[in-house]
Amino acid sequence: MKLIQAVFVAAALLQLTGCAIGQRIDYRQAVPALNLSTDAEVAVSVVDQRPYVTAQRKNPNYVGTLRGLYYNPWNVTTLSGSPLAMDIQAAIITGLERSGVTATRHLYSSQRAEKRGQRLLVVRLVEWKSDGYMRNRFDYDLAASVYDDQGALLGESQAKWSGPINNFFIAGGDALRAVLADGEVKAALASRSTRTQALAQPSSSYDQCMARVLRISDPKLRLQASTACDGAN
Repeated sequence: MKLIQAVFVAAALLQLTGCAIGQRIDYRQAVPALNLSTDAEVAVSVVDQRPYVTAQRKNPNYVGTLRGLYYNPWNVTTLSGSPLAMDIQAAIITGLERSGVTATRHLYSSQRAEKRGQRLLVVRLVEWKSDGYMRNRFDYDLAASVYDDQGALLGESQAKWSGPINNFFIAGGDALRAVLADGEVKAALASRSTRTQALAQPSSSYDQCMARVLRISDPKLRLQASTACDGAN
């Protein structure tokens, strides 16, 4: 009986301290399963726009909170020690390379591909964190944009979700796939067309097609693109 009590106390102390303090996650392993095909080189940029990071309330390597036995919170950080944006950038590049795409890091703040014919993929982390106690909850809010070498916006998408998870790597990879597997982003990466042409491609419904067309700010281009929606089902 005393042995059982001792084991229970040791386990409780471990949960209170050792299991919470110093926890780290390697999101470089959160590689998204992508099915992309393009002859263009893709430069990848990841921007951390999480409000608590931009306000300097959390460090850029913060990825979540783990709570001890008495719900006391401890920060969870990246295993690499690098900013989360760098780890996510590495995961995306790996995912693109596994799809046969030539991918590289974009080291500049400009929203324009640096090479002729290159595509620039910018992923913005509006939210990305976990919260663990009896179970793990994962929240993400991501936005992706694709630009050409002239700085023209070719396509964009958003993905947002919150819920329980069992595996951080799978959850992270699924989050990245959700925002990168969007049809508009895939078309922008795969095509050398302008955004007007990409948005005007017939979709599965007229409403979806027109919703994309209405994002075009230029009235003449918007009118031109809207004619392609006539063939949508």
